[in-house]
Amino acid sequence: MPKEKFIITFAGPVGCSKTPVAYYLSWKLGLPILNNDAMRTETVEDLGKFDEKEYLKRRDERIDELLKKGSSFIYDASIDRVWKDWKDRLLGKYEVFMISFDLSKGFIMELYAAKKYDESIRDVDKFIADHDKFLEEFADKVNLQITDENFKDRLRLSYEAAERWMRYN
Repeated sequence: MPKEKFIITFAGPVGCSKTPVAYYLSWKLGLPILNNDAMRTETVEDLGKFDEKEYLKRRDERIDELLKKGSSFIYDASIDRVWKDWKDRLLGKYEVFMISFDLSKGFIMELYAAKKYDESIRDVDKFIADHDKFLEEFADKVNLQITDENFKDRLRLSYEAAERWMRYN
């Protein structure tokens, strides 16, 4: 039986390919995307600087609007640090399909170098530690793991797993 209300979201360090997968899934599945980075950029552009409080206000308003509509959507963000809050908001209302990027530090460093994520390099250990802490507590919530070994197939694997889950799980 197909899912009625669901969210596709991600867990993983900064710069690990969440956005390309989100946009690919949006295109293949016809789902809207709520993009965390776009809301951050919007806040900076509107205010001339980043204001955490304003960003969180905008994010929460948009999330609440989607949840009230009962819309299924893709949340293009790393849910690692906010899952405890999210799971309470979603409990009993939405089903969640979570893709986890479980990449080695060496692989992440290669991605950062290729994408010129120079500022993220200094925080890579923190990003990995945050993700590992999330997995220690919530690994059972992950539907698909993307690793160094299957990374090049991440788009196809994500689509196939999400599509199968939406129809049958």
